[in-house]
Amino acid sequence: MSSTPPLAPTRMVELEIDGSAVRVLEGATILDACKQLGIETPTLCYGETLRPANVCRVCVVELEGSRVLAPSCSRQVEPGMVVRTDSER
Repeated sequence: MSSTPPLAPTRMVELEIDGSAVRVLEGATILDACKQLGIETPTLCYGETLRPANVCRVCVVELEGSRVLAPSCSRQVEPGMVVRTDSER
């Protein structure tokens, strides 16, 4: 009998970025979803080997229905989220 715990089910989350639908794993960040679509988003405090510091605010994006801009490096995706990476805001 194996003592390895069962793997948690993997769910996909669908959202829209700049008019394009994208599906990513639950727990992914908006930055991860942007990368999957080939959208280059500038960052300063984020690196592949670092945790997001969430302080530089270079990677902020607009979320439909939100009054503030969100840092894409640390904000997790939500089902039905509508993101704009290049808006007047």
